[in-house]
Amino acid sequence: MKSIILAGGSGRRLWPLSSKNTPKQFLDFDSGESLLQQTVKRFAQDEVLVVTNQEHYRITLEQLGPSYGDSILVEPEPKNTAPAICLSLKYLLEKTGAPKDTICMVSPSDHYFSNEEEFKRLLPEAERAAASGAIVTFGITPTYPETGYGYIQTGEGESPLPVRRFVEKPDLERAQELLDEGSCYWNAGIFVFQISHFLAEVREHAAQLYEWFLLPYDQALKSFTSLPSISIDHALMEKTRRILLIPYPSRWSDLGTWDRLDSVLPKDENSNFLSGEIEAVDTEGCIIFGDGVTTVGVKDLLIVKVGEKIVVCHRSEMHRLSKLRAVEKIDAG
Repeated sequence: MKSIILAGGSGRRLWPLSSKNTPKQFLDFDSGESLLQQTVKRFAQDEVLVVTNQEHYRITLEQLGPSYGDSILVEPEPKNTAPAICLSLKYLLEKTGAPKDTICMVSPSDHYFSNEEEFKRLLPEAERAAASGAIVTFGITPTYPETGYGYIQTGEGESPLPVRRFVEKPDLERAQELLDEGSCYWNAGIFVFQISHFLAEVREHAAQLYEWFLLPYDQALKSFTSLPSISIDHALMEKTRRILLIPYPSRWSDLGTWDRLDSVLPKDENSNFLSGEIEAVDTEGCIIFGDGVTTVGVKDLLIVKVGEKIVVCHRSEMHRLSKLRAVEKIDAG
């Protein structure tokens, strides 16, 4: 199996820690390995192709090392996941000589799995289903009515389950209804398929992408910027009838908000997460990133020091940071 790792994210939601120059996938959160490095390591038993953009090629190569130089594919321009996946498949077929019956897995580069071994044990089941013609996705068993994830509703039966429909990110009331209805999973954005079966679905449901795919490789690269910016869910997965779902029952997160990141960060005996040279006196329940920070007698704060910028907010207000980033971007422009 070949693993395609999508590493072109822009780093918008964990501002100011994650930035345009250093998006979330390149951060390590004091684990010793960045999320990208952890993802590549997770699938190291396969042949790995990492897809990124010009802006992040250098940091991708620095983190993975020179031995991965030929395994990094650079998009001419960020165009969302559907064009990125199609470019990856074209590269595999035309530049590496991969046969069309090759099984591929597509995964984001910045997700958290509490039990990686359990996830990897599910991959042979996904490969078997993909070889028989299915496009397989992994669904996360939901534990609360999250409004920031897409949902996938399935039919009954044994895994892999037939997919009934995709549900866009719902409001809180609808999210609770989905949990009450059952047979519903968070959409992890991970897919396993045989190249030939995937391309047949692209031809049926995404004609513009398929016409581009038929171009010679060099010509396709030059015209890549003309492709629509569209996710693989919208372009294909919400339309295909070939899709099946395998449930992943353990804890998972896309770490896409400060609250989600907070839920997986390891805490000390005072419920603090401290990253950097920090002196925390009588400090409780705080998340602190950055060197040279001293706190005394504070509680439930997020403190992030990046360069000359210092951001301090109450943990209950962390959701507002992405809006502040948007305002800062407008002002800077």
